[in-house]
Amino acid sequence: MGTTSLTGEIRVPPTRLRRNDLPKSDSFIRTKPRIGARYAIIPLGTLVVGAFVLALFVIPIRTWTNQRTDVAQRNEQFAAYEDINDVLQEEVDVLRTPQGTQEAIRSQLGYLLPSESRVPLLATPNAILTLPDRWPYSLVSRILQIRSAQAAYNSGIGTLDPLQP
Repeated sequence: MGTTSLTGEIRVPPTRLRRNDLPKSDSFIRTKPRIGARYAIIPLGTLVVGAFVLALFVIPIRTWTNQRTDVAQRNEQFAAYEDINDVLQEEVDVLRTPQGTQEAIRSQLGYLLPSESRVPLLATPNAILTLPDRWPYSLVSRILQIRSAQAAYNSGIGTLDPLQP
């Protein structure tokens, strides 16, 4: 089919070259890869692509959403503090005027002008509850007991809420 060289190799024109015609010692002949090795590359490639997607998309998006909620909470706190500062600034502005200073002295310290006189008022006494022990009055007396106990309980509770002025 082809010509023989001095070393004994058969040379075939390139258009008619067949795999079986070439000697086994040529380095350009490739062997088929093993089928198991080809299928082992697919899960490894999937794992690498999955890690890449996780590192570039999933983790940054989760961090971004967490930061967005933190910023929203901080903005709410900042708005509350701004409101408190506005109220305090208005109070300072009122206290800088002579009328505001005089009103603060009267209300907080109890001072009076020389032309004024203090009139003490007594607190109204609590009404004595003597109700009959029969049906509609027993229900009313129980309600009054519960409400007075609840008022006594709630008077001792002081809430410290930084958002309340």
